[in-house]
Amino acid sequence: MKLRYGLNDRPPVAETAVYALQWLAVALPFIIIIGLVSAGDHLADPGFRTVYLQKATFVTGLLLLGQALFGHRLTLVAGPSAALLLGIVGSRTSPDAIYTSVAICGLILAFISAAGFFGVLRNLFTPRVITAVLLLIAFTMTPTIVRMLTTGSGGSVAERLVFAALYILALFVAHGLLTAAGRALLIIAGMAAGTAGFWVIFGIADYAGNLTLWKPFFTGLTTPVFDTGTIISFLFCFVALSLNEIGSMQALIPLMQPEGMDGRIKKGLIMAGGVNAAAGMLGVIGPVDYSLSPGVIAASGCGSRFPLLPAACFLLLASFSPAVLGLAGAIPPTVVGGILVYTLAWQIAAGLISAFSGRSFSFEDGLVIGLPILAGTVAALLPLEVVAEFPLFFRPLAGNGFVIGVVAVLILDRVFPRPSP
Repeated sequence: MKLRYGLNDRPPVAETAVYALQWLAVALPFIIIIGLVSAGDHLADPGFRTVYLQKATFVTGLLLLGQALFGHRLTLVAGPSAALLLGIVGSRTSPDAIYTSVAICGLILAFISAAGFFGVLRNLFTPRVITAVLLLIAFTMTPTIVRMLTTGSGGSVAERLVFAALYILALFVAHGLLTAAGRALLIIAGMAAGTAGFWVIFGIADYAGNLTLWKPFFTGLTTPVFDTGTIISFLFCFVALSLNEIGSMQALIPLMQPEGMDGRIKKGLIMAGGVNAAAGMLGVIGPVDYSLSPGVIAASGCGSRFPLLPAACFLLLASFSPAVLGLAGAIPPTVVGGILVYTLAWQIAAGLISAFSGRSFSFEDGLVIGLPILAGTVAALLPLEVVAEFPLFFRPLAGNGFVIGVVAVLILDRVFPRPSP
């Protein structure tokens, strides 16, 4: 796929600003949504929940900046980890025990990665595995998209779904009519236009930020509480996080063909582990690189990592402002869901390109790719009460459709090896 800007290209200042806004439009909704769910699990005070969002924004900006400059140096957007969210809401212990475990497991991930252990996993990511990873990203996001399209205020669920269908159609029509330069603006402009249209039709929602609620940013630092069961449980969470991180990096190969992937994986995992350790000490959910980045790159045509730098700096500055985060939280979930459908459609296209580019496609290839997608989608759709029936240490994996699918395709890729050319 031909991109306007490659990994190390530097777009003009104006375009860099536009692409930075695009990445912010992708990252902020996840920070707010996952952050609010995580904070609501053990924080009743609205002021402390606001501070929790600020901290989640801070560590996300820290990971973005660190990865773009010193880590994997790839074009990957970051946000709170869904695997860690499952561990947080599934743990029946104190917040201090939870975040002590996050800090410990983050340090373990950093040390193991520095020793070079995870680098050997790169050989497991064959073209079939990469294809499945790209497609899994889209399909296992289905429950999140459904929740975004059906929840929120304004009109009935049916009316919001009709709005979403027309909104998504408008995004694709606009993409077909715009030039390559115009498409770079489409995600951020579509977010703004969709929000305005939603407010005109359904009414303006209450402003999500409360400027009177302010507490010191470093309120609630973790007091070390060592609970063996919680630490073991979060070790599984970090296995899922590591697979997600590696899968995100590998998913960029069909689009960007980056060099030195072994070193990038090692540095990327060290950075992810270190930032998650810092998040645990701050008492907040840790971040991870998101696998939907290839869809955004394919949609915008910009693979440069440099727009991530101003985006990261904005997140770091915004983390000290409850007002900014409140404004971002005012974007209707229906609009966010529509943007996700648009970007994930490009994700599927990137996966299909990877599957069919330059080689034959056999029935066994279809099995190796198809079954993990089905398994991952089923796991992602499992109700929380079903996941709760699994042993505590296994819940973070059982409810993570992406990880289930990746494990399945890694196994099937060995069961049905491709014949030598």
